[in-house]
Amino acid sequence: MTNAQLASIQWGVFLSIVFLAPQLLFRQLTFRGATITAYASMLFAATFLPMQTVAPRQSVQLVPFQWIADTVRDGQIAFDQMTLNVLLFVPLGAMLVFWGRRTIGQAALIGYGVSLLIEGSQLLWANRIFDVDDLITNTTGTALGWLGALTAVKVYARVKTATAVPQRELVSAR
Repeated sequence: MTNAQLASIQWGVFLSIVFLAPQLLFRQLTFRGATITAYASMLFAATFLPMQTVAPRQSVQLVPFQWIADTVRDGQIAFDQMTLNVLLFVPLGAMLVFWGRRTIGQAALIGYGVSLLIEGSQLLWANRIFDVDDLITNTTGTALGWLGALTAVKVYARVKTATAVPQRELVSAR
């Protein structure tokens, strides 16, 4: 993990605490609110912090799957970055299953929209690169999070049903 990635995590934790403290202080903190606040803080920190003072050599990368060539050229760092982009959006997909009741298509579209908003903002505001690979990996992460959460819900329901004692057995036991 690079120093910039560690700094982003530290910023995300700091921002989470800053934004959660008033909710806790005024007794408005809910599990959903805390989850969304912490995720949004980490997402912001991972995509915008620390601020870069020097503009990148390239401001737009429009070649799909360029990360593969970058991995061959630069080694593990490009692969790790792609993996982190996928993982960064998995919680969004899970939240859209639990709280949004969205279909996988809707979840992927929301993930794409959030990613497009971030990429556009990075280009204009944070001296970062607009990268089409980020759009692809972030949308993929949202869809994987949706699939994982849906799988967890279905497995939980199946286990709960299998372990429930049927009503007939309770009646006949009297």
